[in-house]
Formats: sequence, C-alpha cells, structure tokens
Amino acid sequence: MATNQPKPERSGFYYNLGVAYYALGQLESARESYDEAVRINPEYHEAYHNRGNVYHDLGQNTRAIEDYDQAIQRNPEYSAAYNNRGIAYYDLGEHWRAINDYDEAIRINPEYVVAHNNRGNAYLAVGEHAQAIADYDEAISLDPENVAAFSNRGTAYHALGENERAIEDYDEVIRINPDYAAAYNNRGNAYNDLEQFQRAIDEYDEAIRLDPSDPDVYINRGNILAGMEEYERAVEDYDHAIRIDPNYPDAYHNRGIAYHRLGHYEESERDLAKVAELRSQSADSPTG
Repeated sequence: MATNQPKPERSGFYYNLGVAYYALGQLESARESYDEAVRINPEYHEAYHNRGNVYHDLGQNTRAIEDYDQAIQRNPEYSAAYNNRGIAYYDLGEHWRAINDYDEAIRINPEYVVAHNNRGNAYLAVGEHAQAIADYDEAISLDPENVAAFSNRGTAYHALGENERAIEDYDEVIRINPDYAAAYNNRGNAYNDLEQFQRAIDEYDEAIRLDPSDPDVYINRGNILAGMEEYERAVEDYDHAIRIDPNYPDAYHNRGIAYHRLGHYEESERDLAKVAELRSQSADSPTG
C-alpha cells in the first residue's frame, strides 16, 4: 500500500496523481494531490510550483504567487517558477514585478522562448514598445514558427502605427496557422488604419467565419460599415455583438449612434441609456 512506502516515494505518488488530474482539467483534485505531496515532503519544490499553476488557473493569483515563492525558496534556479510567478504578477497588473521575474527566468535559461514572449507582453503593457519588440525578436530567433511571438510583435508594431510591419507579422501568423481567427481580426485593424477598408472588411469576414463568437470583430466590422454610411449593415453587426455579450457598452454606444444616423431616435436613446446604465454598474462594482 502507498502508506507503507518511504516518504519520498509517497510524496512522488501524490505529485504524479496531481499531474494526471491537472492534465484532465480536474483542478481541485490536482490541488488536493499536491497538498498531500507537500504535506509529506515540505521540500518538494516541483509540487509547490505545480500547485501554484493550479491556483493560477483557478484565478487565485495571490495564492499562486505564495506557492511559486515556496518553490523558488527551495530552488533559487527554478526558471519555470520565476516565469509562472511573472505570469501571476502580470495578471494582477503588477507588470514591473512580472518583468523582474521574467528577467530571472531568462538569466537562468537564456533560450527560454516563453519567458522572452511573456516579458515582451509585460513591456508592451507598460508602453516600452522597443523593449517588447526586442523580446519578440529573440523569441522568434529561437523559435521561427512561434505564432504567439509573431502575433504579439504585430500588436506592438500596430501600437506604434507601423501598420505595414504589423501586417507582415500577421501574415506570418496566418502562414503558420491559417485558422488563427484573431490574426485576421488584427490584420483587419491594421488595414483599417491604412484606410484600406474593403481589405479590412474581408479580414473581419474571415475572422468571423473562423470564430463567430468574438464580439469585437463584429464591432470592428460595424465601425467600418458605419464610416461608409452603411448604417443598416452596421446595426446588424452591433446586434451580433450584443447577442454574444449583452453587457458590452461599446456595442450599445455604436449602435445608438448608427440608429441616430438612420433617424431612429427612440432606439438610439434606448441604446445610449443602456450605455450609461452599464458604465454606472461597472463603476459601482467592487474591484479585486
């Protein structure tokens, strides 16, 4: 029986059980298994790390960080623990603390592609576009088929107004993964900024074909149609966005403007009142 095994073997059994449960998406069972692993062997740094991953996936980033702390305390050269603690800090909006952790992960493992990409995202979040692009460059150098790094570098170039370079990166994303709906949406945004409106609409059409559940794409396409004074078609797109997310203020706002342009003043007023209601609810909601 497992209870008669030496402690390291028993803790390893529960660790492996946690890995299996995690792979099946059974997060609570995985957490309980890791709990038992560290209870039996309080120095088991991999078990703390993996339990941290479970807490992160459960949206409990503070508890995840506590476990990553324990893993790093027991193994200060544990690059994955620094990377994943960085992700938790990023999700909490603590981008510079995330960057510090990604720095450590990369110091330990300079070829850690995911850490370069993640650090790029954190630099992008704090407006350090050049640093972000340098990290994405490194990730792509290490892994020339890395979809995330191309996509994120495209986002950085788009934020800088370098739309042609952004499109080149989105082209690469789509070459590697032709079914990546977000890349078509992003490429559409770049074409929109270049005032190539029909090409943008074509991109949004493809994004919607691949993923009809993203309200942002409908809003993006609706905005172009409204700019072309095709207000009825714009309203249809905003309708789609609202069906997907009934609490999306931008969709109501933009539909309200389109209704106004069509002379449908009652519908316009109703939508704009809904915007005020949703934004008031958002302002009153407690923050975590």
